[in-house]
Amino acid sequence: MICLDLFSAVALGIIQGLTEFLPVSSSGHLVLFSSLLDVKEPSVVFEVLVHVGTLAAVLLVFWNEFVEIVKGFFKLVRSPKQAARLYRSELGCRLFVWLCAGTLPIVIAALLFKDQVEALFSSTRFVGFALIITGLILFIADRVSERSGKSEQSLLDSLWIGIGQAVAVLPGISRSGTTIAFGLARGLSREQAARFSFLLSIPGILGALVLSIPDLAGGAVSASGGVLFAGMLAAAVTGYGAIRLLLQVVRRGRLVWFSYYTWAVGLLVLILS
Repeated sequence: MICLDLFSAVALGIIQGLTEFLPVSSSGHLVLFSSLLDVKEPSVVFEVLVHVGTLAAVLLVFWNEFVEIVKGFFKLVRSPKQAARLYRSELGCRLFVWLCAGTLPIVIAALLFKDQVEALFSSTRFVGFALIITGLILFIADRVSERSGKSEQSLLDSLWIGIGQAVAVLPGISRSGTTIAFGLARGLSREQAARFSFLLSIPGILGALVLSIPDLAGGAVSASGGVLFAGMLAAAVTGYGAIRLLLQVVRRGRLVWFSYYTWAVGLLVLILS
């Protein structure tokens, strides 16, 4: 295994940025490409920085919605007795409550199954199998989207999408693909499902950053500051492009394109492993 150099940092940053938001599983691809590039497990510092890059990408695309969510949070904090009225009348308050509901399942999953999930990251065979499952989820979602079109998202819809996000903690299961699929299964429009999936990534990425903070002090830095920054920038730029691309693909009802890709990669992984 080699230490992280500029090429490997940029390559892993690009992979993280693309696969964090495209429905092909970022965790699965990072496991595979880290092995192919013969890079030892990236340092905690590098992992934090590429997450900062992907967070910057989603905030840039959904800045207006993020501002509304922050405003909604402060309104609810200032007037807790008016929470029910604010939920009905203020979009920002509804978005904040929906994100809380959608984040709850993954918090529970992380607390209950952290060790078991981490163990799966060392199995390329499991990643290959999970990528095939991701393709099946996307294929079904593409068919379900033809009859989707609920006018208003609900708290139960948000919780259900959050369950999809919890399932996607498994390496090889796409977070964006599974959450969009779960949203479409609840009758949301393609646009609604995709936008909420991206917004739901904000607390998830922030949570990963917070959990990484205690490890930063003892985390070995396997590369220079310039190399680490290059990886972060690569993740941010490609993440922004991936979000824009997926929004267009979902609007056109072409999620099935990604199912063919994940099936091909999954089968190749199983054959080679």
